[in-house]
Amino acid sequence: MTGILSSEGDLLQLTFSPEETERLGFELGMSINEPVVIALRGDLGVGKTVFARGIAKGLGVDERISSPSFVIMKNYKGRLPVYHIDLYRVFSPEDVPFIEDIMNSGGVVIIEWAERILDVLPEKRIDVRIEIAGENRRQVWINDNRD
Repeated sequence: MTGILSSEGDLLQLTFSPEETERLGFELGMSINEPVVIALRGDLGVGKTVFARGIAKGLGVDERISSPSFVIMKNYKGRLPVYHIDLYRVFSPEDVPFIEDIMNSGGVVIIEWAERILDVLPEKRIDVRIEIAGENRRQVWINDNRD
């Protein structure tokens, strides 16, 4: 797919399986060539970790990507450093005092449950919102706010 990122508003994609959701994340990861924060939002079980796994693979990460919900953050080596953060168990930015340092680290920072720290997210970021649209179907909105 070309034109996965849109600076003219949200780009809506539909996926019909976890594999397609991961593939969409992979395409996003392939398109990234500079440090960026990717803010993932969506209810429990919509596929944020599946999407994050795809992003990491698109960035050249060979390791198995799993949810860091119990450890909050995992980092990986790819074309750029990749930081995968899950804020499910976090309720304010004060609970993750390292978050601003990580967001300014020169890597790709993928944040699940990003709505929990909206006050400290950079304005220039990629926002991704995932919603359930039926059994195995997902609506994925991607907005590139870096311009």
